[in-house]
Amino acid sequence: MDVLAPYRSRPLILPETLRRSDVGAAAWWRYLDDGVLRPLWGDVAIAADLEETPARRSLALAPLVPARGVVGRGSAVWLHTGLFPPRRLDVLVASRSRRADPHPLRLTAEATFGPDDVEPVGLVRATTVQRTGIDVCRQLPLGEALRLLEPLLTVGFDPELALEQLDRLAGHRGILGARDALRRLA
Repeated sequence: MDVLAPYRSRPLILPETLRRSDVGAAAWWRYLDDGVLRPLWGDVAIAADLEETPARRSLALAPLVPARGVVGRGSAVWLHTGLFPPRRLDVLVASRSRRADPHPLRLTAEATFGPDDVEPVGLVRATTVQRTGIDVCRQLPLGEALRLLEPLLTVGFDPELALEQLDRLAGHRGILGARDALRRLA
């Protein structure tokens, strides 16, 4: 029998993600300084020994995404690739539906979704890689769009298919700029 067992320190077991409010500011900064945690997004961190995945990134975003919302645009690029974390989360809601309440960390816009445009990613729904790429090249200036589209290529974005899909969006906003961006990318 080990008499000293009750007095030995127990290993610290952390959840996959941790919010600053869960532990307080002093412990938060200590965990970051000691390398126990590494920043994920905003006031959310991940245990340092865990791999950062789209599902784990979704844990950081989930409180800001309403049930009817979909993570889209630049935020979806970060969710899918881990690159270019957003300052504010882009949340899309179906056209003519109620937008999410205002929040300083969230931008809400209306969008029309096809049956293959949205997929579950961890705890949230997000635009697919293909739809994300199309939205990015339609909504952003050319230079910024190309910067965000590059990492999407590594997770399955197909610029040739996107050019074909743009034909179905004739007359919508941003199509000419999107064609230019996709041709440069292809």
